[in-house]
Amino acid sequence: MESADAEEDDGDDRLPPESEEDSDEEDATASLQASVPRLSAHDYIDEVKSLLTAAGSYYSSYLFIDDLFPGPSKQRELVTRAWNAACADCETPPRYELSDRMIRIIGARKSYVFDVATGRKEKYSEHPLVGRALEIALFPNTRTGVGFLHPQLFDPIPEQVLAFVHTAIHAHICEWSTGRHIKIEFSEAKNTTFYVGFLVDLRKYGSKNPSAWLNIRKRMYSRAFAASGGATLRVQTTRVSTAAMDAATAELEGRTGLTDSEDEGEARAELA
Repeated sequence: MESADAEEDDGDDRLPPESEEDSDEEDATASLQASVPRLSAHDYIDEVKSLLTAAGSYYSSYLFIDDLFPGPSKQRELVTRAWNAACADCETPPRYELSDRMIRIIGARKSYVFDVATGRKEKYSEHPLVGRALEIALFPNTRTGVGFLHPQLFDPIPEQVLAFVHTAIHAHICEWSTGRHIKIEFSEAKNTTFYVGFLVDLRKYGSKNPSAWLNIRKRMYSRAFAASGGATLRVQTTRVSTAAMDAATAELEGRTGLTDSEDEGEARAELA
């Protein structure tokens, strides 16, 4: 394995320690995020840049389905998992090792902006607002939307994703709590409690009828996928004609299946 970094910087550009008893986790996370703007995937050759972009897509997906607010240790774990997934997608195993600099680039958190229309009351988590939020979060466009790129992770829609959507909607409601819009940063400190609470509620709700809940979440994916421009391939069943099948069946009745060709013995007799 070789390093994709021409030269590692010292000093302020270092990654926070993975585990340190005297360090504050929030300060470490803030330090990690603060270093990201100075780094870019465009600093690398095309092969590595493509890997970093693919890993970033996987990382965003893992935030949705695994842990919306990971601490430094969990963040490293998810980034490494995302890098390995991106490398596994390559026909030829990449020869580059994951450096601290690359970890910071992949682990840069993205800001999700929601601009959703209101709707009528519906069944729990099936409000049109939730569906629209899923479209925006997972399917912003067919080229980079994680719902398009990694359908195996989002079909059916994971409960963690729904908990994230509920948390984001709650955060927007809070911005209007005074009657006037006051922008509030969507941060871990302000929203973790709500995210965890929504996730507990969703799991409790789904446990009442797991089969129906699974189908509802699969339908959520299908609707958001189609509404965002996804094309569903219709698989057609192709069958042989009745006459051809009858002829093949008649031939099968006279065979033993012990040789590749039932005419093998006859052919050898003719040659003799």
